Amino acid sequence: MILTDEMLEAAFRFRSICLWEKLTDSDVFAFRLSDGETGYCSVMGNAGEHFSLGFYRGKEGFSTYLKTLEMGSQQTFGCETFEAVMTFDCINCDFVAASALDGATKKIIRRYTTDVGQKICRTKGWPDFTRFQPYKVQYGITCEKDARDITEALRAAIAVDEQLAMHKFETLGFDIKGAYPTMKGGKLVPYLIPAADGTYEWSTVKLPAFVQDRYAVVKFENDILTSMVKSLPTSGVWQLRIVHAPAPVESKVDEVPYFPAILLCIDANSEYLFPILCGDDFERNPILMLAKLSETFRQNVGKPQRIQVEDARTEALLEDFCHQCDIVLTREQNLPLLNEAWASLLDSFMNY
Repeated sequence: MILTDEMLEAAFRFRSICLWEKLTDSDVFAFRLSDGETGYCSVMGNAGEHFSLGFYRGKEGFSTYLKTLEMGSQQTFGCETFEAVMTFDCINCDFVAASALDGATKKIIRRYTTDVGQKICRTKGWPDFTRFQPYKVQYGITCEKDARDITEALRAAIAVDEQLAMHKFETLGFDIKGAYPTMKGGKLVPYLIPAADGTYEWSTVKLPAFVQDRYAVVKFENDILTSMVKSLPTSGVWQLRIVHAPAPVESKVDEVPYFPAILLCIDANSEYLFPILCGDDFERNPILMLAKLSETFRQNVGKPQRIQVEDARTEALLEDFCHQCDIVLTREQNLPLLNEAWASLLDSFMNY
């Protein structure tokens, strides 16, 4: 885990200004990162409960913020919401009680505060840096770029506070009505451009529209398995979907644990469920899932005539596989049997 003096210095300064008393989480602002990319920030804590700065890198990262707004309008936390959370890509600098941190992190923070004579606020005063990566456990900062990005985000937020002390809210580019950004994008927000002397030039920029998650088609290049599956008897319809188990798995040493992928397979006629667990990190090795699917067909002594899916990710996994194995693949709008099985599986994990 990376926790530098620069990160802590910026975090404690940000905590001291209480910017959440001036901004709400709808008052997004943008700034130019040192590598030229645009960063987007949202300040949380206006309700007095969760003090934090959320940082989103680029338009893809900002889509994470937009997903949180979409989920906030939902009344229940269902399977689709769970999978959406799995795709989050952002960094939070939260402020928590000391009891929420592990001993090693507290030791680093205490060493820093002692060296610089910094006092820690009694109420939610300990900085906690959390990295959200798609399909991985919420974790600390593990790469230099992320450490640099969140430090620059905190410094930009401090500059926002300094300008708010001298200028009216709306003249800086904030929306006086406090409207939330929308999926369509286009809302004007403040845009800070860092100068060589440590100050910022101010402008405005339009927020990007929501970017749908994209998935590359997985090429199935295994002649032996292709021949085996093609030779199997064909009948019936199966419904498939990639989901993730909420129980994380340890990856290689010094790597962030990941949530294992499960390929739900259900026979639409018998309603029999075939869950296939990927024994490796699916993001690195999707071919393994297709190999296990092939083995499931072999054990079942037959392959389906048609496979139905309802999401882009599962379609991308199966498109080339089905083409090579002479299986019809169709995209459906709603598959109730599959969704019931999915909900039951998720519930069983949550209540384990």
